[in-house]
Amino acid sequence: MTAPPPFAVAVLPFANLSGASEHEHFTDGLAESIRDALAGVRALRVAPWTSSLALKGRVTEAREAGERLQAAAVLDGGLRKTATRLQLTAQLATGPEGAARWSQRFDRPHADVFAVRHEVTRSVVAALGVTLTAEEERALARAPTTDIRAFDSYLRGRQLARQLLRRNQEYALQMFGDAIKVDPAFAAAHAGAAMCSAMMYQYWDSSDANVQAADAASAKAVELAPDLADARVARGVALSLAKRFDEAEQEFAAALELRPDSFEAYYFRARACRAQGQDALAAQWYERACELRPEDYATPQLLASVYLGLGRPDDAKATQRRALELAKQHLERYPDDARALYLGAGALAILGDSTRAREWAKRAVAMDPDDSAVLYNVACAYALMGLRDSAIDCLEQAIANGFRHWQWIEHDSDLDSLRESPRFGALLEKR
Repeated sequence: MTAPPPFAVAVLPFANLSGASEHEHFTDGLAESIRDALAGVRALRVAPWTSSLALKGRVTEAREAGERLQAAAVLDGGLRKTATRLQLTAQLATGPEGAARWSQRFDRPHADVFAVRHEVTRSVVAALGVTLTAEEERALARAPTTDIRAFDSYLRGRQLARQLLRRNQEYALQMFGDAIKVDPAFAAAHAGAAMCSAMMYQYWDSSDANVQAADAASAKAVELAPDLADARVARGVALSLAKRFDEAEQEFAAALELRPDSFEAYYFRARACRAQGQDALAAQWYERACELRPEDYATPQLLASVYLGLGRPDDAKATQRRALELAKQHLERYPDDARALYLGAGALAILGDSTRAREWAKRAVAMDPDDSAVLYNVACAYALMGLRDSAIDCLEQAIANGFRHWQWIEHDSDLDSLRESPRFGALLEKR
């Protein structure tokens, strides 16, 4: 294996030293927040947070983590959160032997969490000998919010929002709303709320109210923090739902100017292109997203679907094999993840393993039989297997339960086997 660049850094999830599960979101969230701050330093290449999170509970040595994440420096530590104080021990290890370059222990009141965050990030940069620009200095010193209560609610929301089920999105939206009530100027919380409203619109409740909520929240996020990449991504997603695709493209481009390693910017840029039937561009952006988050099982599956639409079946199968292997690895850790099951079912269908594809699809539906995101994607898997009636049954139920992303239905190549069916035509007439 070739040596990683000298300024390649990974931030591992902090150990939850309190042992209380209700503190897990804060322990992980603080480490992710430090990772995000370091990612704003152009001289550093910071491993994706999801890649680091995938090692949680599996890798305990910084040396091994560095090898797996191709990082020359690894930051890890442990956090104990008591009723009034935060006790953090952090250390930076470098080199093939994982030698300690810097370490420090913090014992501070809750209100000092942002000062601790700044001290850790600044110490890591100094230990690596990186010279910051004046703009980077200001960005590192900037706290995401003024209140730890808002920060705590935001971290809860972000953890929930990553799970693409209706109940999780609803709870996440509530948490982001709580954060905004405490700190109305919390731009990242507005961006999070915008994304939840957008997801609600796409999968469960395609009402104008959700489009308007995503539009208002994303506009507020950009107004508060025009240099926040997540705000720009949220704005791009909201604009694409409103079919203002040229404006959406400008926002995705702005996000990538601010944060060239933004997986979300590439991923949602690809989805916007797919919604317009621009499969060649969608493939380009999905490919870049796959590079940025190599452990993600969902994006290769979506990319494979685009390859099929482009008439590239060999590329589609190779990509689906990778997606399936990643889904299997994910399910080893999270066996009850319906999304991994239904996307894995689609991969199995394309690869010709209809028996297992049906099994995975049924398991996904059994976990959440009324969730329209589950039903839509299972419909795609059935369509890929040529089970037209079963596919349309699921699709009809998904639409009845709120799925109204008609642009996606029109251009999704997974559904091509249904397009000659009168039942499918009747569904499209419901727009």
